[in-house]
Formats: sequence, C-alpha cells, structure tokens
Amino acid sequence: MMYKQIRKLLQKSDTFIFQIKQLSSNTNEIVATGQTEILPACNSDSRLLKVAVIGMPNAGKSTFINYLMDRKVCPSSAKVHTTRGKARAIFTQDNTQIVFMDTPGIVSDKEHKKFNLEKTFIRDSKNVSRDADMIGIIHDVTNFWTRDRLDMKIIKLLEYHKSKPSFLIFNKIDALKSKRKLLDLARLLTENCLDGKPMPGTKSFNREGSDMKGWPYFQDIFMVSALTGDGLEDVRNYLISKAQPGEWLFPEQVWTDQSTETIITNTVKAKLLDFIPQEIPYNLKPCMEYFNVDETGEVTCVVLVQCPTDRIVKLVAGASDGKIKQITESVQKDLQETFHNFVKIKIVLTSQEQ
Repeated sequence: MMYKQIRKLLQKSDTFIFQIKQLSSNTNEIVATGQTEILPACNSDSRLLKVAVIGMPNAGKSTFINYLMDRKVCPSSAKVHTTRGKARAIFTQDNTQIVFMDTPGIVSDKEHKKFNLEKTFIRDSKNVSRDADMIGIIHDVTNFWTRDRLDMKIIKLLEYHKSKPSFLIFNKIDALKSKRKLLDLARLLTENCLDGKPMPGTKSFNREGSDMKGWPYFQDIFMVSALTGDGLEDVRNYLISKAQPGEWLFPEQVWTDQSTETIITNTVKAKLLDFIPQEIPYNLKPCMEYFNVDETGEVTCVVLVQCPTDRIVKLVAGASDGKIKQITESVQKDLQETFHNFVKIKIVLTSQEQ
C-alpha cells in the first residue's frame, strides 16, 4: 500500500512535516508550529461581529458561508449531516471582521439517538448562539414539508436568546418557481412582524407556544440563493453595517479556526457523500495518512479511507478505479478553491476486513 511506502520513506529521512495553522489568502504564508503566534490587529477603529448560522439539516448553511467568504471553508454536499461539528469562518474587510460560526443541522433527541449522531448535533447550536452577537436562521424554501413554518427547536432557541438580534434567510430561491410563495412565507415565518412590530398594513397573528409558525422578532429578512450568490451581497453589507467597535479575534490573514488537515479530510467526507449512494458514505472513515507543505505553500497529502468491507472498497473505487478518480479530482478542485493554492491529494481505500 502506498501509505506504508510513504511511512518507510519518512522514517529514513529528515523530512519535516509542517503542521500549518493557516494558509494566508494573500501571501500563502505558512504559520508553522513553533513559530511566534500572530496576534490580531488592535486598531482604535476596528469593528467585530460574531454571527451564529443556524438551520435544519441541508438548509444550505455551509454553502451560504462559503459564498460570503469567497472560498470553500465549510465542506458541503447534497446529503444531510455533512457538517458534523462547529467551525468558524473569518471574513475581514477594511476595519471590520465578521466571524461566522457554522453548526450541524438542528436535530431532536429522538433523531440524535436513532441515527447515532455525535453530541455536537445537540450541543453546538446552543453554544454558538450563546457566544454570538447575532443569530442568522437559514430556511430552505424548497422543502415542501417544512417550508411553511420554523421548526419548534429553532423557535425555542430564539426564545432562549430573545435579547439577541436575529435575521431570517430564505435560501434556494432560485429553485422556487412561485415568487408569490416567498411573500406568503415571509408573512408566516415572521408572524406578520419585524422586530416585534406588525408590518405596515398588516396585523400580527398573536399566536403563542406550539401554535407559532414563525418568529416575530427578526430584524430583517433576506431572500437568497447560496448556490448562485443571488442576494448575498446585500447580506454581506448588512452584516458589515451591524459590526460594533471591538478588537478582532483573529489576525487579518486568518480565515478559519480549523486546521488544514481537518479541512482536507472533511472535504473528502463531503465528496464521498455526493458520489456514493444511500447510507454507505456515512460508514466510511477518512483520515490523514501523509501531509506536507513546501516553502511555496503547496500542499501534498494522502488521505486513507477506511471501508467496512472489501465489497465496499470495490463499490467506492468503481470500475477500473474510475469513481475514486472522479472523487479525487473533485476534492482537489474544491481544495484549490479553499486554499487559493495548488493541492495535490491521493485518496487510498482500505478495508477493515484486512
């Protein structure tokens, strides 16, 4: 196996594997373990906003953040539960820093137990909402079964943080044929109110508890397509205007709190979800086997994907390894958009039966 050969070569050499924290978006600077930590800028006019991005599974939270960041910080796929834990994406422009906090889709205790999900699915949305200055709710307007009301778990979370400003994002509007439906949804999901006050020419529904279909205290509503970018420039400008005076949490060149290895393995997971059918990809376990960054910032890595059986190995590989080649090419493309630099990756499949 290739990973064993690499391991032997490393044992015979003095190769130093950089454990990089970030790749600079402008200079490809490598911040290696052992170097002096770069501190955030401390300007008298600096401004900061921490935004919790909350929503149901597959609402488009990660895609929303990625477009605002202009890089794929948060791996995403068409299947649910791609995001397994919280992650921060840091957008810095001029004197303003916005820290987006991505979270797994909100699930119930019953769903958590049924699908054997990590504790992060229950914990992270609560934690980031507590730490945030503002809460953004992402709502999928294409889901026929859920689009006509906010999930009660989201309403309860908003009630718990009622003192914090919040805004509503209608996502995937490019796939909704009836634009009239958007107006109806805006009325339902805000209880005909903005910031607790009835919209001009309307009356609030005055529903309480389990009868509530929406949240009457949203400060603003946006209608966007995170896939095409439609409407997202307005969201970005809105958030910049909401930033308050304060010291930045991160230096200007830092754009995530995730390690490079974590981003790479999560990107592989996301592509496996897209390319492999049914529940099979959820049982695959990618892990970093080899990782190196050269002096130019170019990344070379090998990701080992553990499969439950030999049969699954063959299914993932595809005929003449055609499918794994497609997955590798797609991963490499996404990573180059993420790091704004060349990434060379090899994905190696192995069976737990061996």
